[in-house]
Amino acid sequence: MKKRIINTIRFAVTLLVLAFFLFPIYWIIITAFKPEAEWFTTPPTFWPTKWTWSNFLGTGSATFGTTTTSIAGIKPFLRNSIVVATTTSIVSTLIAALAAYSISRSKIGGTGLTGWFISMRFLPPIASAIPLYVIFTRIKLLNTWFSLILPYLVPTTALSIWLLISFFNEIPQEIEEAAYIDGASAMKTFLHVVFPLSAPGLAAAAILSFIQSWGEFLLALVLTSNASAQTLPVYLGRYITGWRVAWGPLSAAGLVTMLPVIIFALITQRFLIRGLTLGAIK
Repeated sequence: MKKRIINTIRFAVTLLVLAFFLFPIYWIIITAFKPEAEWFTTPPTFWPTKWTWSNFLGTGSATFGTTTTSIAGIKPFLRNSIVVATTTSIVSTLIAALAAYSISRSKIGGTGLTGWFISMRFLPPIASAIPLYVIFTRIKLLNTWFSLILPYLVPTTALSIWLLISFFNEIPQEIEEAAYIDGASAMKTFLHVVFPLSAPGLAAAAILSFIQSWGEFLLALVLTSNASAQTLPVYLGRYITGWRVAWGPLSAAGLVTMLPVIIFALITQRFLIRGLTLGAIK
């Protein structure tokens, strides 16, 4: 009886926690399909009286202008986010893998070097935004994909190095020594032996880098100015007008922004969970 009560309490607490964290997602979904009349109702409606696609198509609005009632122009911003986040994820993971493997095997810098890498994330983006703007203006990189990819590589690579060092430490060096005896070079051993064994860690680093790059707003706002390079977080700001927030289209655009990351995380969650927990329990 006592065990049943404890399990019931745990189940109830779990439901409350899930409700707390999932409610914002639920609210974005229903607001994306609400008619304009229900965006500002008090008390709010927790279920649309009439489901509509107008927030996606830009039809049926009598209050907001056409620039804030449709997400038809989201495609170039979606393309930019995919290119920037994917490129940053791949490049930062490759750089971090080489650096982390070198640190793990040669012990260069010790724990101090590892701490220095992770401390690079302590720098607030606003501190580097203006210097980067000036530099990229002079070298003609402003408002390009590279103006976002290059700054994003710094924090994502630092996190990936810190994360991957522990993975390479878990791989027995005897495996590499056996490859050396068989005539494999250092690079061939890394690519064909170490790299596959560290796949969960590499996947976790790539996923975290992708998510961080996907959601970054400040640098994207400062370093880009139009649809040729602006990403989705900047695009979402167009629905916050000078006198009201277009909650319907904002939620519709937010839903489109969330879906790629959610789908990507669901597909790779096996690698992410294994990568983040590897070495925690021996």
